[in-house]
Amino acid sequence: MPEQINYPNTSRPEINRMAAVSQFLGILSVLSIGFFFLPGLVSAVPFGLICSNMGILLAHLSKGDGQHFPSQAMVGLCTSIFSLVVYILLILLSILSLYLAVQIFGLETVLDPEALQNAINDFMNQYLNSMTAGGGAL
Repeated sequence: MPEQINYPNTSRPEINRMAAVSQFLGILSVLSIGFFFLPGLVSAVPFGLICSNMGILLAHLSKGDGQHFPSQAMVGLCTSIFSLVVYILLILLSILSLYLAVQIFGLETVLDPEALQNAINDFMNQYLNSMTAGGGAL
């Protein structure tokens, strides 16, 4: 009887596609935070919010009936939650700064870019002129 040769199992492990997409969306949502500060890319905010929410959803769906998240899903979940928190803070900060600008300068001034720039310049000049240099003469 010939001897049977056992070859090692070289098959690839099964890939959880939802976990991989969750990881991709989480990283993409973190990268899109940087585009929040570029004036021409207003669409970065909804894009980042959609990516982070979909990353969270797909991370939860990739778990299936199991008790634990796959490692890729955990990366996607953590990065998506981080970017979602950052986006919410940036949106709240933007709303607060707009509210304060309206309170300080008035709505008509805030709506007119040139008048707003002049009002900010006047405000800064008054602030800088009111500061004293400090120190005394010897």
